[in-house]
Amino acid sequence: MRRALFRAGAAACLAGMVVAVLAGCAQVPRSGGATPPPAYASGYFDRAPCADRIGRCFGATIGGQPVEVIATREEFERLRAQLRALNGGVRDVYWTVRRPLGSAEALDVKTFANDFGRAYVGEPREEADVTVYALDGQDLDSETEHVASPDVRIGGRPAVVQQETLTQDTLPPGRYAFAIKYLGRANWDRKWVLLSVK
Repeated sequence: MRRALFRAGAAACLAGMVVAVLAGCAQVPRSGGATPPPAYASGYFDRAPCADRIGRCFGATIGGQPVEVIATREEFERLRAQLRALNGGVRDVYWTVRRPLGSAEALDVKTFANDFGRAYVGEPREEADVTVYALDGQDLDSETEHVASPDVRIGGRPAVVQQETLTQDTLPPGRYAFAIKYLGRANWDRKWVLLSVK
């Protein structure tokens, strides 16, 4: 069973720095179809359709439940206002898991290439990188780790970054935002997902 790397986000009141490097999206031929969901999102460019990094280019499940697009701009705007009040560090959340999850199943994150993104980001290169943001003040156990970041090089060597890694196998009840980074063989994409644990 695949396990994602889970990091605790700033909303969990944990110190730590998470470094992400924005890799450029290669120029690709025009896509033949319409703008993929969420079609209301700004930043879509059909010659580089994954460059906005909002999760269009891969699929995911959490606890066996599908990660679904927030289909309407109205629902997105309503949720965005709520999330900004809870945590200003949570970015635009275009995805959700509709059914509340159990405390252990919420940490079962699986990612896969979808039909749209396969040509742009490719099949998975490694396990997903998941950052967990507790939105209701939940206390999460974590430990500080220093890890080499192969995407960032200083003097030809990987940079070492500090991160907070979850040390628990369950999540307390409440709302969460997950930032799921999909690392494909050709490129990467990220989904911000709203979910709740019962």
